[in-house]
Amino acid sequence: MKKKRPFDWTEKHYVKNNLIIDEYDKAKTLYYVVSGVICVEILNDDKRYISSFIFQNDFFGLDSFSTFKQKTHSVRVISEEATIFSIPKTILLNTLNEVPNYYELLLTNFADIFQRHYSYFEFLHLPTAARIKQALSYLSDHIGHLTETEQIELPTFVTQEILSKFCRTSQSRVSISLNELEKTGWLLKKKVPITINSEEVELE
Repeated sequence: MKKKRPFDWTEKHYVKNNLIIDEYDKAKTLYYVVSGVICVEILNDDKRYISSFIFQNDFFGLDSFSTFKQKTHSVRVISEEATIFSIPKTILLNTLNEVPNYYELLLTNFADIFQRHYSYFEFLHLPTAARIKQALSYLSDHIGHLTETEQIELPTFVTQEILSKFCRTSQSRVSISLNELEKTGWLLKKKVPITINSEEVELE
């Protein structure tokens, strides 16, 4: 017997670089990340930056509740694959009215995402090398995994390009910062997959 889902979800699979929500398109749907990593992209001075990452078990699509007629960001898959559940806003609201316990689940998740987003603005004031280090630490907390030698390895999609978009700097500056972090021993491997020295992290 199939287990009934709490909401009437629609499941969809994506691959790397697929757009889930296009720029300027106003969402009418709420989304939930079953697997994979998504990013929110914004356009600034004709350049695309990453303003936040959306991880497994995160909800997104809050602009469906906004009164603004359009937005200026897009949502894109950056992992090799992703599985996303979606539910129309009207169905979600009806379901929440029937099962109000799910309100806390949604609000807690949204609050956590907002907190991550607010910390992003503080992070932009740091020097470039410190920004790169903090970005790698942040990503390692959410999507890093321990190798057989108990070092922290990031997925292969965390590249210099992704770091430059998130840290709002050039790829050449990212490369210089990675070199510096490798020389200090904080990084064991600066090339993909970027590997962090777990002993150095514990000392911080």
